[in-house]
Amino acid sequence: MALALAPLGPISNAWADAGKIVPATKVFPFLEAMLKLPPTERARIKVGYALRRDGKPAAGVKAALVEASGARTPLPIDDRGRFERLPTLAQLQAKAQLHLDVPADVKFGTVMLLDPVLKPSADYDARELVATVEESNSTIRKAAGAMAMLAPQMEGLAFQKAESGVAIFPNGSSRPLPSEAGTVVFEPGQFKGAARVRLAKTPTAVDYYDKKK
Repeated sequence: MALALAPLGPISNAWADAGKIVPATKVFPFLEAMLKLPPTERARIKVGYALRRDGKPAAGVKAALVEASGARTPLPIDDRGRFERLPTLAQLQAKAQLHLDVPADVKFGTVMLLDPVLKPSADYDARELVATVEESNSTIRKAAGAMAMLAPQMEGLAFQKAESGVAIFPNGSSRPLPSEAGTVVFEPGQFKGAARVRLAKTPTAVDYYDKKK
């Protein structure tokens, strides 16, 4: 699953009577804080945003970023309501606005989505998976700043539709990974010292795992 976190994400911000023009920082909360981090510190985590209306994906909406100079940058939205392009740090700091091609009284919300930067595979170096979880948690805390204590803690990774899997240790022994409805979960804290993770099938997607979800 694509992870929505609170308070850093999942962030669901609804605005009333916003009209067609909304401050970009309101539509993309915490994006500025994320982009201020050095690229090397956020290399393992991908930030995304989805537009919602009445709790459902707001597909078919046209959006454009409008800068103080009047320059417009289209921000395409896919059929899941996800923005395919995000504002840059410079655009956010310059107080760019988002223009939504909808009636003025339409109400929307946004959800912040965090995904691990991992290619689907049937075989992983366990150290790479551990680093992904640890570094992603570090990135979330740094971006949260003063709210770091309230930031969610990713406990592992979920491999969708992988069916089953095992953690393999340096001595050749293995332990089965927990799975539910075809989603296999790897929690570093439960498989300390694992060398590799092997799955029955290449997952359709790799997401963060949080027991609270």
